[in-house]
Amino acid sequence: MENGARFLMILGSLALAAVIVFFLLGRSTSTTLVPPASAGGASTPAPVQIPRSEKPTGSARNPPPSLLAIRLEKLVVLLESGTATEGDLEALKHALLAADPAVATAAIRDFLATGRDARTGLDFTLRPGGDLAAPTLRVLLMDVLGRIARPYRSDVAAKLARETLDKKDSADEWAIALRNVAWHAPASTAYLAGKAREMLAYAPWRAAPTAGMLEAFDVIVFTKDASFTADLASAQADPNEQLRHAAEVALDRLAAASPLDVMTYLNTHPATLAERPMLRADYFAKGDLAVPGQKTALEYYLGRPDIAVAEKTKLIKALATPASFVSENLLTAPPPEPDDASRERIILAATREWLTGNRFPQLQSQLLSLQRRLARE
Repeated sequence: MENGARFLMILGSLALAAVIVFFLLGRSTSTTLVPPASAGGASTPAPVQIPRSEKPTGSARNPPPSLLAIRLEKLVVLLESGTATEGDLEALKHALLAADPAVATAAIRDFLATGRDARTGLDFTLRPGGDLAAPTLRVLLMDVLGRIARPYRSDVAAKLARETLDKKDSADEWAIALRNVAWHAPASTAYLAGKAREMLAYAPWRAAPTAGMLEAFDVIVFTKDASFTADLASAQADPNEQLRHAAEVALDRLAAASPLDVMTYLNTHPATLAERPMLRADYFAKGDLAVPGQKTALEYYLGRPDIAVAEKTKLIKALATPASFVSENLLTAPPPEPDDASRERIILAATREWLTGNRFPQLQSQLLSLQRRLARE
């Protein structure tokens, strides 16, 4: 009887040990991290499997750093010592973009939360295809975070961006933050316009604009907010040459992106750009005479008694072939190739209409010259 009881005790111990081993083996399988959920009905990407060899170990209270976090720390050391190369920066970007989105997002957010930074030695530059050369590690990481979040429609980059836009630590970070908000919520133009005005009005940044701040003028074009016409016209008289040029380009592109609104603003605010009449003529030359509202706004301008004949002549000369700026932009895509032949036919028809009706007597010779030129072409 005693031997039987001892045998049962041994069997019980073996069974308990088997349960523990089975439980531990079950816990050692690979971990699944699911990328941020998509919104708007888009399908959610398949979960990404992290191999068991890469699975973090350690307590939940004090987990060890991920491999990406370790790479980040190594890059910081190189940057701080001045030995990092552009290849090192590109390698980190590639590693972050190729990694599991959840793991890369966590590594980036954890680093940004520390407030640490390091200069890269590069200028804030938009390369072909929208790739960014970032001046600091923080700007690089914010850029990558936005690119990771965008296809998943995750709000992780936009939330961090709005936190960045609540303070004025870096104009370059603001530029990427504005872009990340626009990528996530394209309809938030009122918020973006408000922040763009804050940026323009902030004296320290305006006195010494960074390349990132100048690129952020594209946010104004993205909003298509014609009320910026006055702000940009005022900035064209700024003491800083770079700021003046950025404002001139932005207003030109805003006039091309939202021609009716800009023409209407200039018609209802006659003092705006009155000191730069030939530039104002260029903005009216963006008008599309095939669109009734735009044709009406342009005709109103041609009939205004406060507009000199020389300015109207400039418009008539530029109407068939308006100039435009083509560049890599922070947010907006380059304009499509114009259909010059179609535009010229429409302008020719309008010119004949104006001449036949004697709409603008002071401009008869200019309109006749335009008609002859277009008829030959």
